[in-house]
Amino acid sequence: MKKTLFLLALLGVLFLSACASSVELGSLFTPTFTLTPSVTPSVTQTPTPTETLTPSPTDTETPTLFPTFTTSFTLTSTDTVTPGPSPTDTRTPTVTRTPTRTRIPTRTRIPTRTPTITLTPTITNTPTPPPPQTAILRPGLLSRVVSPIQAEINVTPGEDGMVRIELIGEDGRIIVRQVLDYRNYRGRSITIYPQIPFEIQAMAETARLQVVTQDRFGRTISLMSVDLVLLSLGRAEIYPPLVTQEPYIVRFPQEGQVVSGGVLWISGLARPVNSSPILIELVGESGAVLSTKLLTVEPPSGELSHTPFEVEIPYQVNASTPVRLTFRQEGGRIPGTVALSSRVIVLEP
Repeated sequence: MKKTLFLLALLGVLFLSACASSVELGSLFTPTFTLTPSVTPSVTQTPTPTETLTPSPTDTETPTLFPTFTTSFTLTSTDTVTPGPSPTDTRTPTVTRTPTRTRIPTRTRIPTRTPTITLTPTITNTPTPPPPQTAILRPGLLSRVVSPIQAEINVTPGEDGMVRIELIGEDGRIIVRQVLDYRNYRGRSITIYPQIPFEIQAMAETARLQVVTQDRFGRTISLMSVDLVLLSLGRAEIYPPLVTQEPYIVRFPQEGQVVSGGVLWISGLARPVNSSPILIELVGESGAVLSTKLLTVEPPSGELSHTPFEVEIPYQVNASTPVRLTFRQEGGRIPGTVALSSRVIVLEP
């Protein structure tokens, strides 16, 4: 609307100018057309600055694109961080080595067991005494028994395979004698349960129950005994055994050892079964005693189970002679041997 009014005003101005200069009406239209183009450019020029201004902000926005590229450089720095985890991965093996070190303390437990092994020599210095070679486990010392006696005995049959059981009265008579055949068990320690019937004239009597094994020459290998009270009537009273350890432990000489020089040196331990001295004998294959030595050993005291001893026995032989070295003690009220242990050695001149 404003443009229309503007054009009308412009035409009015031109018309008045033509009238003043006395120009023909026909010629007026010609300049009008000439003016119209001039107006058109002026109108055209008006938007031209507007259009020129429009790209100017566009040019201003163009730099904003460069920060966008700057942001992409920031992403490049993020790529630089990517190698960072690689050192972290290298540390992970270091952590794996830590468990490897923990296995070393685990191996240190093996030396911990070594002291347990070193304790064995301590036991060797104070040896645990073995049970008797022949042991009467039932009945024990001074048990009151009625017929038949139910016995329990640990024994190794003799070289002939026999086990001899004897019940001896207080006057030395043989009340009962049994010879049990265990030839199938020669050289083996076995437990037997013999029944031993007996008859006595008195209401009660003291007796000795003994178990004997012999070698092929009839020499005693081992003997163990226990004193009992025999009852004709009444009720049995069984006590536990008193001798539960080997009475005579010999360290030297060993079984089968050869000795020369005319003197036999003996070292060992003893736990006497009674107050009588220990009788040491060298018995030949014929049964003859080649040499004898009495040894008095005090009962063990304190923490000792046996009393150590050393003794020398002189002997005289003309040739190599196998003998049985025996250790035995005699009884008091009832005569005879109450305990005996032996081994075979060889004497040289």
